[in-house]
This record gives sequence, C-alpha cells and structure tokens, in this order.
Amino acid sequence: CFPHVVNRGVQTGLDQLTCVADARVSTSQPASGTTDDDDDNPVKSARSLVTACRASGQRREDFKSTIETGNKENTFGNKKLPDAVLLRDVDTRWSSTFLMIDRVLEMNPAIERFLALPKQDKISKLALSSIDLKVLNDIREFLELPHVVQEFLSAEMTPTLGMVIPAYENLIQALKKLKNEKPEIQHGVSAAIARLEKYFVKVRRSKVCVIATGVFTALSFSLATF
Repeated sequence: CFPHVVNRGVQTGLDQLTCVADARVSTSQPASGTTDDDDDNPVKSARSLVTACRASGQRREDFKSTIETGNKENTFGNKKLPDAVLLRDVDTRWSSTFLMIDRVLEMNPAIERFLALPKQDKISKLALSSIDLKVLNDIREFLELPHVVQEFLSAEMTPTLGMVIPAYENLIQALKKLKNEKPEIQHGVSAAIARLEKYFVKVRRSKVCVIATGVFTALSFSLATF
C-alpha cells in the first residue's frame, strides 16, 4: 500500500541523514572521551533529552513551570512559548520522529532554561549543541514534506487512487526541490527519492493508475469551474 511504500522511502532517507549527521557532529565537536552513540547522533540525542525531561512527574511539572515563568518574564525573546509537553517518538515511525523534533526545536529556549536549573544538574549534559540544532532542523525540513502529504490524505475519509498518486508525485517533486536547496542533506533526500520512484514508476505504468488519475483530474477541473 502507498503509506507502507512512503514509510520505507522516508525511513531510508532518515537512516542516511542520521549517518551523515553522525559525521557532521563528530567533525564539528571536540572529542569528549565518551563512547555513547547519542553524542554523535542528534536524533538520538533529542530522544534521550525528551526521555529525561519526561522521566518523572516532578520534572514534567518543573518544565511546565519553566515555560510559565519564561513567558511571564519575557526570557524567550519576543515570543511566547505554548504550554506544551515534549513528545516521545517511536524510532520505527518517522512521523512520530518528525513530531518529536518539531516540538524540541520549538521548545528549545525553555529546554535550555530548564536544564540550567540547579536541580536538573544530573541531566544538564543532555543540552543540544548549536550543531545538533542545525542538523535537527535540516532533518525536520525533510520529514515535514511527507508529513504534510500524510496529513492531507488522512483528512480524507476514503482517499482514492486518483488522489493518492498525484499527492505522492508532488511529494517526489518537493523532495527534489529540497535536495537542490539543501545540498548538505541531499544524500539522504536522494535515497528517499530513489526508493519512492522505484515503486511509483511501476504504478504509473499500470492501466488502473492512468484511468484513476484521469478521472481525478477531470473531476478536479469540473469542481474548479463549477
């Protein structure tokens, strides 16, 4: 099915980006003498950070208080942060990884303030570096594209083949554009595109695909001119 194919394609790209991220972080930061894989993998680092911040009810309450205090004292710059919790992900579900990264990036000002509290000294080492944040933002941009397509199709009660195929063709075109705009992650994006195109080339050649796409296009034109 299409969701399964897209999941495999995106997961392939994410795996490649994680490997590239390991190299980027390793060469950008001095050796720390630790062998913890999380140190060289921003996604794993974010996952460890979220787990630690949510490890107990007291920490969750302290994080909530940090957000409230920061908003009241305007310590987050010119913006107010939402009263939101950090989200755990499942490493086999890229969509949950996107949501986790998106929330971590949004709430990082509060996370930094929270980790700086004396009572959080034991987990302060989990703070994300500027390189971590840059890599996570790149990965977020990659994952956002299939996430938008997935949300669009999920909003439909019964998405038809004529809707699904154009949506995923648009996804491939958007990924190609991202690859050109973000050369630092093109290796992972290219891997995802190759995996998706390998399947969709076969689908486009099927008679069912041609008929379904034609019907959807005709219907869309009729509705647009109604």
